[in-house]
Amino acid sequence: MRHDQLPFSASTATRRATALLACLFFAACGGGGSGGAPATPAPATPDLPPVAAKCGPGVTDYVAGGDDDMAALGITCMQSVRAGKETVLQVPNGMAMDKAGNTYVLDRAKQVIFKFTPSGAMSVLAGSIARYGSQDGTGSAASFNFNHLSRLIVDNAGNLIVSDTCNNTLRKITPAGVVSTLAGAVEPVCLSGTGRVGNGDGAGAQAFFDRPAEIALDINGDYLVLENAGIRRVTPAGVVSRVSWTRNPAEQWELTRPSRIAVTGDGTLYVSEFRRIYRIAGGMATFVAGGNYGEARDGVGAAAVVMAPRAMVADAAGDIYFSDVDLLRKVSAAGVVTTVAGNSAGGAVRDGTGADARFSYLGPLLMTASGNIVALDSGAPSIRTVTPAGLVSTSSAMAVASGSVDGKGGAARFNRQDGTAADAAGNLYIADHATNLVRMVSPDGTVSVFAGNGMKGVTFRQPYSIAISPNGAVYVADTTQIVRIERGATTVVQSYTPENGDVVDIAVDAEENLAIAGYTSVRQVSPSGKVTKLIVDVGGGRDGASDNALRPASIAYDRPGNLYVADAASVAVYKLSKAGKLALFAGSPFWMGDLDGPAGNAMLGFHGHTEMAFAPNGDMYLSGQGLLRKVRPDGTMSTPALAWGKPVLGGIAVGNGTLIGLTSYAVVQTPLPAD
Repeated sequence: MRHDQLPFSASTATRRATALLACLFFAACGGGGSGGAPATPAPATPDLPPVAAKCGPGVTDYVAGGDDDMAALGITCMQSVRAGKETVLQVPNGMAMDKAGNTYVLDRAKQVIFKFTPSGAMSVLAGSIARYGSQDGTGSAASFNFNHLSRLIVDNAGNLIVSDTCNNTLRKITPAGVVSTLAGAVEPVCLSGTGRVGNGDGAGAQAFFDRPAEIALDINGDYLVLENAGIRRVTPAGVVSRVSWTRNPAEQWELTRPSRIAVTGDGTLYVSEFRRIYRIAGGMATFVAGGNYGEARDGVGAAAVVMAPRAMVADAAGDIYFSDVDLLRKVSAAGVVTTVAGNSAGGAVRDGTGADARFSYLGPLLMTASGNIVALDSGAPSIRTVTPAGLVSTSSAMAVASGSVDGKGGAARFNRQDGTAADAAGNLYIADHATNLVRMVSPDGTVSVFAGNGMKGVTFRQPYSIAISPNGAVYVADTTQIVRIERGATTVVQSYTPENGDVVDIAVDAEENLAIAGYTSVRQVSPSGKVTKLIVDVGGGRDGASDNALRPASIAYDRPGNLYVADAASVAVYKLSKAGKLALFAGSPFWMGDLDGPAGNAMLGFHGHTEMAFAPNGDMYLSGQGLLRKVRPDGTMSTPALAWGKPVLGGIAVGNGTLIGLTSYAVVQTPLPAD
């Protein structure tokens, strides 16, 4: 189905009312949206050409899409991006480059491998947007289960080698996009938290990993794969063996859990472990630099302060460049650490030379034949090029799109903050923990500060969850307390103590009862302050009905006051009725997938930030499951095709007839389906 067509039943009074409400809040509505009820449209004349609205990029054209209801209301265009900048890359955390200059980027939010040609042309090489799995195949027929540890390299034959971390496998992708599993037995380790125990060496599916992550290409063409338990060597034929080393007896520290890796031209390995960098040569691990705590500091050996290396790459001289949060740094074989570019003083991402340049959150690094470093600034997201002299420039094909900038529409910027809620007027509230603010996005796309840093009498410490009562009170949870904001005044509802500080998410009903999702339970705080445990076990766990199988990811109230908990432990959603009856609502406990259907047959995934929001007709919208899912009041799940296409959403909210979502860097919206 085309993205500019809505999958609604036409000519329903409910739909027209919903669309009219939406029109009142958007300046892009056509004639007929400024007054009372629209006139009844004249019958269509078959021999007249269809009216074609002229909507710009990113705008849904309802007239051209043949939507009679919207046309009857005079609505022709609605901007699908309310504010911010929708980007091709959402959460990139892997990058590689082939000999022809093509750049490949692994996006764990979209679960695909993108290919960017030197001319800037972009395509999806493998995977299907927001579809999780372990299927081999060509292009979109393949599926992956990437997480923040997943990486990729290009081998000597031009194939991509990818660590499919949550499947516990190593995958190979040919230049034509043919995906196969090179080594490892498929295990859902990110869901279960455990994997096989043992040596794990062998060939192909006979081998097994422990969450494969960083990959480096050895000088003989083998792949060196970092995993939770150490380093594995994998041949191009898929034979897996373990890399071992001994401790240098002269060293104070022993290398036990390497996290980043690089290979020099002579085959020497450099690895990082926490704040230290080691060299492995001749089977012996020798400390090189770092180890102290504090702010980043250049120096020699232990005198240097290394923060948190996220990637390493070697140059032709054997020096190692590493991304250190928001700095690009270099360490020599003698342990001399210098900062090549970046400055931890903060400020907006910008190009420049040395300390004048600013990065967001540096990730993978590549070394070009000319000696330049190509860096994936995964917090921006953008691709940055850094010369050996420290001159930083940004690829025009992938410009910076992140930040915490107020403004209107495309002038605003966001920082992947997912805690959201909407009020009855359609305003969206976002927890911006990077700036300790709650920001508000109005229906016309204006972004402003709602509270924080003293505004409305409150100072937040990393706010992350928001709930709005039907009465309009705004509740905010941060790392120290839960507050209530109403009519410009702030009241502390709960200050955290060791007994009640396990706050994952909050929700509030029409009676101002505050539900709090903890680490393993859900409790309620009444307006008078009485605390009641509501849910401690959803039952049906792996060890029986009383195994405390509950790990709340999100909670929400519907309009009648029933409480819902999205449980990451059992991969399902449960409903606690107002009468106190707990029952499965959606999904199949302990079965992970993206299958639609009734409760007990459908499957969920809990792959990302999960939020629930309810439409007036009782439909639930659920994020964090790959594509947006809809659950009808009877528990039947579907994956709706909506006017905004297929964005990967974190936050999700409903307000004033509009479905509102938060992607990594933009607020998107679509008229709320009425069917």
